[in-house]
Order: sequence, then structure tokens, then C-alpha cells
Amino acid sequence: MPGFFFLYFTACMTNSPDTCEARRLALDVADARACQHVAQPQLARWVGTHPDYRITGWRCGAPLRDPGTRI
Repeated sequence: MPGFFFLYFTACMTNSPDTCEARRLALDVADARACQHVAQPQLARWVGTHPDYRITGWRCGAPLRDPGTRI
């Protein structure tokens, strides 16, 4: 979809670092560069509402090809 990117990230529990989840946020931005520009503020907002998690990695783009947590 033109103008629509996902922000993919891995979130791990702060009290159990081996417990991680692959997550995504839909962003209505013009291109990948714009996605990267807004990524950190979006992730900070997400962590603010999910204080038991920490972000261990992220990327902008198309859907993951496999369901793993590698980013």
C-alpha cells in the first residue's frame, strides 16, 4: 500500500528478558524514511503505555517473512 508502512519491533519483559514478543504498529507515512523519522517517538509512546516491556529491536517496512522475533 503506498503511504502505509509498519513499524515492526521486538518487545521483551523487563523482569524476564527471555520473554519477548514480535509486535507491529501501522503508520500512515509517505515512505520508509518518514517511517524511520517517526519510529522512536512512536516506540517511546508505546513503552510509556506498556511499562513492563522494553524494546530490543525495530525496523520499518513490509511484513516479516517468518513469524520469528529476529528483526
